[in-house]
Amino acid sequence: MSDDTAIRRSLSEEIGYWLESASRTLEKRYGDGVPLAKQDMLLAHYLYGLTAVVHAHDAPAVHLAAVRSYLERLIPSERVAAALRAVPEAGDAWLENTLDRVEAIGEKQGHALLARGADVIIPFSSRHASAAGSAEPAVVERDPPKEAFSQ
Repeated sequence: MSDDTAIRRSLSEEIGYWLESASRTLEKRYGDGVPLAKQDMLLAHYLYGLTAVVHAHDAPAVHLAAVRSYLERLIPSERVAAALRAVPEAGDAWLENTLDRVEAIGEKQGHALLARGADVIIPFSSRHASAAGSAEPAVVERDPPKEAFSQ
């Protein structure tokens, strides 16, 4: 895609785009075969990995507020709260391994976002915004996620 036809987005919009893409991919891949609560956990772990790079120097509460804010754009707040508190049941090796994989994919994609020149903390709007502070959005080119949940 050439520079003159590229769609320009803020870092916040870009993260939202990748999160929505990951959500659609999860729904297509697992559908009714994986309970919604587990899909929410997978999405939360993906987003955590995606935003960990951006929030590497922030307090954990700031990063958590950003994760919560993004998730609440897609799923109801009760499900967000449950996903952020949930842990895999003892012996659920599939979920444990999958959580690790999707978080690693998110982190890899977060590095890709920053490598393209997005180097400021993301602004986001929610009731948690005061915890994260404010910053000017960076502008990055949109590249669709190429390998989310490909394994």
